[in-house]
Amino acid sequence: MIVLANEEFATGLRLAGVKNSHYIADKKQGQEILKNVNKKELIIATQNVREIMPELEEYDNLIVFPDTIHDFSNIDDLKKITKIAIGSEVDI
Repeated sequence: MIVLANEEFATGLRLAGVKNSHYIADKKQGQEILKNVNKKELIIATQNVREIMPELEEYDNLIVFPDTIHDFSNIDDLKKITKIAIGSEVDI
């Protein structure tokens, strides 16, 4: 699994134990990271990264999260999506 996200999201998942979590500041940086990623690998991206990197749609296992916690309808949605994505519940 690889995470391509805004700084806050990438840092949060890194602290939750997802070591392959990257802050993507621009398209070039994201493309550099994707050079070594298998098309079948699970990719978690935030909406802003997806917008600057439309090539993410070519990957088989892409999950896109809203950019901030405020973009979720409620905290339970965030907990459910996080559990699906990383396989364990995170206390938020």
